[in-house]
Amino acid sequence: MSEKDEVLALLDDLLRLAEGSGASVIEVEAEGMGAAIVRVPSVVPAPRAAEARATSPKAPEPARVHSSGVGIFSASKEWSAGDEVKKGTVLGAVQSLGAMTDVVAPIDGVLRDVLVAGGAPVEYGQALFAIEKR
Repeated sequence: MSEKDEVLALLDDLLRLAEGSGASVIEVEAEGMGAAIVRVPSVVPAPRAAEARATSPKAPEPARVHSSGVGIFSASKEWSAGDEVKKGTVLGAVQSLGAMTDVVAPIDGVLRDVLVAGGAPVEYGQALFAIEKR
C-alpha cells in the first residue's frame, strides 16, 4: 500500500469515527503521520419555529399614494404618521404648469408614512404617502 493510500485510508477511518460520535475534534497520529477532523456544528431551526414562521400571517403592505405628474406637491394640511384618512380624502395636490391635480387617499386607513413634505418637487409615479388599511 502506498503512502497516499495509507493517508486516504486513515482519513476514511476518521470520517467513520466522526459520524458516530458527538466529538467536535478527532486527532490521530500513527507512524509519523497525523490527521485531524474538526466538526463544525450546523444550526438547524427547531421544527416548531420553522412552522410558526411559515404559517404566521404577514402584515399587508401599506397602499402607496403616488404622484400623477411632475410638479410641486402642496399638502392639504400638515399630515403626520398615525393620522386617519378616509377613501377619497384629498391629501394634497401636485401643481404642474399652473394646473392643480388632487392627490386622494385610495382606501380608508391610517397614514403609516408621509414620504414628501409640502412644497417639495415630485416626479411622476413618486410615492407620496403610505396608508395602512384598517
